[in-house]
Amino acid sequence: MRDKPSLLIVGHGTRHAQTGDMLQVLADRLRQRLDTRVAVAFLAHGAPRVAAAIDSFYTAGVRQLVVIPFFLSAGVHVTVDLPGELEKARHRYPALQIVQTDFFGAHPAIGDVLCKLFSDGLERACRRDFTGEGNGR
Repeated sequence: MRDKPSLLIVGHGTRHAQTGDMLQVLADRLRQRLDTRVAVAFLAHGAPRVAAAIDSFYTAGVRQLVVIPFFLSAGVHVTVDLPGELEKARHRYPALQIVQTDFFGAHPAIGDVLCKLFSDGLERACRRDFTGEGNGR
């Protein structure tokens, strides 16, 4: 995988391990679909932090890295913190090409996902109202 571009998914992080685990499950699925090296890093809570993840990629021979900010909006982590971390990494590793994509929430398919969740919610609500099944959540 040395010559292939690799993927780093960057999240906020949390003190709750289960939330971080969910992002790791997503990374595992992407790794299988993309057949490339995929890792998760965090900006505020949890490990590894962005710098450590990039260090691992570089040590493994990765020279092209795509970074996806896993955030719903373009707050300070997306516009300031993450670009700052990536700039530091570019200085540490001039041979490493790093590209930051737009943040997750900016992708047009998010609207499709929300519509699907809405539809699923309506379906469950109807089952609950008419059959007594479902939990209404």
